[in-house]
Amino acid sequence: MVPCNDKANCREHEMGVTDASQSLGTDVWAHALERAGLGVWDWNLPAGTCLYSDTWFRMLGYEPGELPQTGDLWVTLMHPEDRDNSIATGERHLRGETPLIEVEMRLRHKAGHWVWVLDRGGVVERDEAGNPLRVVGVQTDISSQKASEAALSAVKERFSLALSASRTGIWYYDIGTQFSFWDVHTHLIMGLPPKEGTVPSKTWIGFLHPDDREEAIRTHGDLSLFDHGDRKMRYRIVRPDGEVRHLETLARFSSDPAPHGSIVGTVRDVTEEVMAAEALRIEEHRLRVTLASISDGVVSADQEGRITFANPAASEMLGLAADSLIGRQSEELFSQHARIVGLPEFDARAAGLIVLPGADGQGILVRCTTNSISRADGLTRGFVHTLLDVTDEQKTQRELAYAARHDSLTSLFNRSAFEEVLETRVVMAEASPFALLYIDLDHFKALNDFAGHAAGDRALVLIARSIVDSLPAGSVVARLGGDEFAAIVDCTGDADAQLHAQAVLAAIRGADLGSNANYRRLGASVGIIVVSEKGLHAPDVLAHADDACYAAKSAGRNCLIAHTQDEGRLVSRLTAARLVGDIADAKEDGRLRLYGQEIRSLASPTEPGEKLEILARLVDRQGNSVPPGVFIPAAERFGRAAALDRWIIAKVLRDHGHIMRPGGLTVGFNLSAQTLSDATLWDYVHGLVQDCRASPQCVVFEITETAAVTNFEAAERFVRQARGYGCRISLDDFGAGLSSFDYLRRFPVDSLKINGSFIENLPTSRFDRQIVWSISRVARSLGYDVIAEKIENEATLGILANMNVQFGQGYLFHKPEPIEDIVRRRLDQMEPKVDRRAGRG
Repeated sequence: MVPCNDKANCREHEMGVTDASQSLGTDVWAHALERAGLGVWDWNLPAGTCLYSDTWFRMLGYEPGELPQTGDLWVTLMHPEDRDNSIATGERHLRGETPLIEVEMRLRHKAGHWVWVLDRGGVVERDEAGNPLRVVGVQTDISSQKASEAALSAVKERFSLALSASRTGIWYYDIGTQFSFWDVHTHLIMGLPPKEGTVPSKTWIGFLHPDDREEAIRTHGDLSLFDHGDRKMRYRIVRPDGEVRHLETLARFSSDPAPHGSIVGTVRDVTEEVMAAEALRIEEHRLRVTLASISDGVVSADQEGRITFANPAASEMLGLAADSLIGRQSEELFSQHARIVGLPEFDARAAGLIVLPGADGQGILVRCTTNSISRADGLTRGFVHTLLDVTDEQKTQRELAYAARHDSLTSLFNRSAFEEVLETRVVMAEASPFALLYIDLDHFKALNDFAGHAAGDRALVLIARSIVDSLPAGSVVARLGGDEFAAIVDCTGDADAQLHAQAVLAAIRGADLGSNANYRRLGASVGIIVVSEKGLHAPDVLAHADDACYAAKSAGRNCLIAHTQDEGRLVSRLTAARLVGDIADAKEDGRLRLYGQEIRSLASPTEPGEKLEILARLVDRQGNSVPPGVFIPAAERFGRAAALDRWIIAKVLRDHGHIMRPGGLTVGFNLSAQTLSDATLWDYVHGLVQDCRASPQCVVFEITETAAVTNFEAAERFVRQARGYGCRISLDDFGAGLSSFDYLRRFPVDSLKINGSFIENLPTSRFDRQIVWSISRVARSLGYDVIAEKIENEATLGILANMNVQFGQGYLFHKPEPIEDIVRRRLDQMEPKVDRRAGRG
């Protein structure tokens, strides 16, 4: 519509309009329009007025005639956004550019909301020049239609968004025309530019992967496959760029348009899903292969505990075929019990393990670990049981536990286990007295050296068995180390304990060592302590028994010595361990003192001797003297003899090396077996002799037969090195062992000392006189000097002189005195020949 602004020239026309309005009100068509709800308007362009029907007023919520019927009334009621388009539409019609007016607009309702109307009209009267004079039209309320369209548009938009989000394309295939319609998403899925439109059916076929083409065409072309509803299928396509993608199609047949019908469907790119499913399948396969190859058993069960899977290892542990396990209750199978060969007394439940039959039915120990499988909501959907066969592990642990408490060679208790038992028995001693026997084999080192370590090991096994067999049942026997044993025996007193010790000695002496017996039968020294009171400590009890054993060994071996009791308390000398510790302190505070005893020529026994033997004396912390026969064996026992010998040699050479020269003193040093076994001994001694400027020929090393036999090769090497430098070697305690004369052949010595046990009874013993005479004759024939020890009376001196023994040593000539006094006296005799300060180290 176009409003008229020429009001002055429209009065006549207005009168005509009024007449027309009156005739319209009575016209049957007006009645019909009213009933149809159409609002009629009649616009008189020359008059500038516009008449509206009652229906028009009511359509906008007004009473008829309530608004002025001006030509621009509709413009004032129109929505601002629609105004320009509506006026332009009317003006185009008035100019004759369009056959009629047709436009949608919004008019304001009296209530304030907007009413959508469809305005249709046209010029019904023109002047002679063709100019429009009158325009008539109708307006229809289309608000409901517009609301529906808006709702439909929203649905379409949401549907489009949903398709876009799901990356789903829509396609339509007309069977009759064999053309397809693809939307934008379908084009994108196919790898084409984003658009929508019709494509030939062959286009889709051209995208199909060669391996899937035949099946895809058959599925889509066979309409019978659609008889049961929608048809879903998957296939591959090859995009224009060569990429292979997996698609899923959901299609439905429609009979429209007749007579051939059509197929409507969706298409979705499922490449990622297919790849994920394939990866999952591969992973599941890999998992099953892994589970089939591992040695651990794996059993899965549902939330009710029913088995759903079992790998071969689990099947073997449970002793059942895998297929027979499915559906059975896992708890029922895991509660089985079977005897385990090799572990008959093992308490699996106490160890947190279960017992399963195993492949051979012999029983296995299994550690079962259970983990639950949870759903996303937190509820349990099943369980996984992991079964680990720990039978060998448990056996190994038991073996290790046994080995930790038992000696590997004899299977007796070791020291650690024995000390635990001793701790317990000491606490219970008042109610249950016992005897502790400390057993040290005699001459075992010699057997090892002559018969070999394998023979020695066999002998230890046989002796261990003999000790056990000789004692009452219930006794505890242990190998403490090396050739030392100990036993705890129930007893009633000292006499009972000594009977048990004598049984042990007899068993050891009578032990059948087989081929080893060709060497000699072994003996033992036994220390005894009876414990029948409370308040004692296990380490002290063991130390006292050890002391008694060493006392027995010092008393002549192959015997026993028991500790005594005084008013219920043990009385003992210092233990060897404490004594060794005291030796170290005594070096620092002057309680370890060095003495010398002269060796004189028997041709002039009253003249002071030029030869000395160095002797060590120990004073304990209370000022009491400790005999060498006590502290030197203790030092040997705890491996400190070599350090003691080195200290003695170093102190004498550094303090008195200046007098150890021709015309001065010749000093002899005793070497223990441990000292001779030291490969670095000669380097140490050689350095000292050089530094102190002593004459090598005035340095004598005295070696006993027992020291040499302990390590013959080391002793021989030292002897040759020392004699090669000029030092002298003396074989000490000669005749005390069975191999004394053999050592004269093996060692290049300078002198030998006849053991004092053959000298002290010389006047009364014809046997001893024959031994001494034989030794003297052999030694003199070989060019060795002969020294007799322990000369204590004139009668002995006369006999030795007649046997051509050259030198003697004993209390008859000289009692040991501090070496400082001997050196001072010797220097006084030598003045002014010797400067007292010369060579002081």
